[in-house]
Amino acid sequence: MDAEVVVSLLSQKLQNLLHDEAIALTPKVKDQVQRTTHQLNLIRQLLKEADQKNRALTVEINSGKCTTRLLRALYSMDDAIDNFLVRKALQSRKPFTSFCNRVVFNKEMKQFISKTGDLIKDKQPLDIQDVTDNNIPGPSQHQRWARISDFCFDGESHVVGLEEQVKNLVALVVQGAEQGNQPAIVSMVGEGGSGKTAIARIVYNRVDIKRHFTSRAWVHVTKEFKVRDLLVDMITQLDEKIAKEPLLEDELKWRLPKLLGQGRYLIVVDDVDAPEFWEAIKEVFPPFSHGGVVIVTTRKAGLAVPAGSTLQVRPLNDEESWALFLKKLDITEDRLHNSQLMKFKGQILKLCGGLPLAIVLMGGLLSAKELTDSEWSRVIEHVNAIEGILALSYHELPSYLKPCFLYMGLFPKAIEIPIRRLIHLWVAEGFVTSLSDGDMVEEDLAEMYFEELVCRKMIEVVRWRLDGSPKTCRLPSLVHDVFSLKARDIGFLQIHNTSFSANTSQLPVRRLATYSNIPFSKLHESHLRSYVSFNTLKGGIPAGNSSMFLDKIMSKGNLGVFRVLDLEGVYKPQLPKAMGTLLNLRYLGLRSTVINSLPVSIGVLQCLETLDVKHTNITTLPDSFWKIRGLRHLYLNGICLDSLDVLSAETLNKLQSLCGLSISTESLVAETLSKFKCLRKLQLTFYIPRSIKIDWTSQLNKLHSLRIRSMRKSGESAPIKLTSFKEQHNLVNLYLFGSLLRPFKSTIFPPNLKSLTLSKTVLGKDPMLELGKLPQLNILRLFSFSYIGEEMTCVSGAFPQLHVLKLWQLGNFSNWLVEEGALPSLRELEIRDCRSLKTLDALYQLTSLRELILTNMPPDFADYVRGINSTGSAVFIKENHWEPSPPML
Repeated sequence: MDAEVVVSLLSQKLQNLLHDEAIALTPKVKDQVQRTTHQLNLIRQLLKEADQKNRALTVEINSGKCTTRLLRALYSMDDAIDNFLVRKALQSRKPFTSFCNRVVFNKEMKQFISKTGDLIKDKQPLDIQDVTDNNIPGPSQHQRWARISDFCFDGESHVVGLEEQVKNLVALVVQGAEQGNQPAIVSMVGEGGSGKTAIARIVYNRVDIKRHFTSRAWVHVTKEFKVRDLLVDMITQLDEKIAKEPLLEDELKWRLPKLLGQGRYLIVVDDVDAPEFWEAIKEVFPPFSHGGVVIVTTRKAGLAVPAGSTLQVRPLNDEESWALFLKKLDITEDRLHNSQLMKFKGQILKLCGGLPLAIVLMGGLLSAKELTDSEWSRVIEHVNAIEGILALSYHELPSYLKPCFLYMGLFPKAIEIPIRRLIHLWVAEGFVTSLSDGDMVEEDLAEMYFEELVCRKMIEVVRWRLDGSPKTCRLPSLVHDVFSLKARDIGFLQIHNTSFSANTSQLPVRRLATYSNIPFSKLHESHLRSYVSFNTLKGGIPAGNSSMFLDKIMSKGNLGVFRVLDLEGVYKPQLPKAMGTLLNLRYLGLRSTVINSLPVSIGVLQCLETLDVKHTNITTLPDSFWKIRGLRHLYLNGICLDSLDVLSAETLNKLQSLCGLSISTESLVAETLSKFKCLRKLQLTFYIPRSIKIDWTSQLNKLHSLRIRSMRKSGESAPIKLTSFKEQHNLVNLYLFGSLLRPFKSTIFPPNLKSLTLSKTVLGKDPMLELGKLPQLNILRLFSFSYIGEEMTCVSGAFPQLHVLKLWQLGNFSNWLVEEGALPSLRELEIRDCRSLKTLDALYQLTSLRELILTNMPPDFADYVRGINSTGSAVFIKENHWEPSPPML
């Protein structure tokens, strides 16, 4: 039953109450918590029986009236726990109010037992341990992203089974690109899950296709799309400078054709579900001498653009389907033969019906099962077509994964969700169970949850960093349609858009997302736990509606349940002065809002765990802020401290991320920073007249990302004194800005270093001889004046794992020798503002190179490179011309 996900979350909260010694329950309260826990055990038992095909019970439990009554009781109990904990934290020194808090909590637990008593009157208590999910991962030697990092480089898996249809689309796109004048429109029509987006994405990213076009953009059209936002999305991908201007819709329609007319273009308009979309945007694609191609994907044949050609996306045949299934199951046919499981082939192919999404989900579902006849039989007997596969994929998720998965329905369909943001939100919402032992923290578990959902094919990684870590993700379109609705039906979340009505649900709104700037109707704000706004009003127009809604939230008395306020990307929202009344706020996301200040009352948010003010104009925080004991992640925007006295390791003992902090004192640097033992990500800028000595990181053995900038007040680089990082096995990302006082050896770097950036290091000796010995290095960026010599040599065998190399503003660099066998894995090379470099014979040795980016390089150099690349090479060459070049910091 759908209520199971709520029962699971509530059960875990009560378990935490019982086992957390810091809470120190009185015997009376503890006894009532145990009674409530037993009640939840009985509810879970009832739900399991209903799930096991007890038809009469299933009808009874799943009746709308019964479901609503149960969910209301569960949600009320959930709120009661949060309010109890917040009141307890605030009233710990007031005996009488603490007594009242216990009385109120006891009463609320008794009310919960009474409200749910009719459902379970004939059930016997289960053992208390049965409430918890036995599959929750335990402490282990967690390697970040180890299960899925190989997917980053597995590009061929996306093509399996789709080869013929990819070939057909390539032919239409190339033909359209070469016809000139009128833009060629290709409509791809196919049912949900048929692979339309996958085919379009494969073609969009192919090197041979990129060569045909000067500019490309990919946009998504929902049923309630806004023309202006669609045009801003498009123009952002074509010219970021124009996109930052506050342009009205008519101005965008005037600017876009001028941009597109500068060369041949490829535009993908994905998942169209609005009949009026083409009439609304077709004027931005007028006839050009260069020509262009627009690919439209849609589930509805009636939405294909009449003026163009139509490609009907067909189901995969049996051979294609089976190849894709084996790929997603990550198994060979021989192994299936050996396991006596080949007999299921016919049933699997019939159930999936040639739909790639069904095949992928079936592969993910069975990959989590043992290779036994009984396990596979149980799965196959319970599904029928795509709907059944979707339902069973969700049903088979461990209970601790279900809230994490459903939460993704809060995000707009097809939006790319930053992994950083998602992980922090899962933790702030309380979806991740803390461990009682081991070095793992909630964020480690959240990453493991994410990996499990990716392996089960329930969510997909959209963008990868080339060090093998995921950057953004999303739900497949059809999966989003099904499960976003499911999450709304059980009151888990609500979407505020033009179709929203508070009267359609009998349940209070607990998690709310806004997609557009429409007035708020009547809501039950007093039960709201989270507010996430995607009303970005793109293109520099301030958002006022979110501010008015925040004022409404503040006016309610029951603020102990409100945990998440995420306004990332909302332009200049106004925060209420009474922010301090949000007693249980765990997450405050203001990244890229460009706001100028925070309310002073933010310093009293004692439950705050994450503050993100990156890409804002906030330059100060109240001193009281640094006394918040629960802080885990701070993303700042250059806030400067003249003294480190406010940084207490005793208070900030949970801090894992400290980014964007500037320090203008030499006093107590090593003594202070070396005590933050939980730090995993550290980004600091030092404004110190003399050199800064980096010898304190050796005590931060959990650190995996370190960014140090040493500068003078004038903006010039200042010296850095480095000591060895060789004992820091977890440190994989290192960024250094500032002159290094002595030559370095490869042995001083972390042994597992994956990404290294050097800027203004003023190295006189060729660094490639030493850096080439780093065995795990994936990304190397040599920025402005990092190297001031003339020659660089990459010897045979150097850089065995390097995928990305960027050489920027190396003024003296004129000769690059790459020996055969060097850089065997290099995929992307960017050369920017290296004006002394006249030849690139190294290109002949870069056999794995896929993309060469030339930025602000002389035209004759670009012509020379194109000449030596014209003999059948698979390298895509892209030219950028930016004036002036952005500073390399």
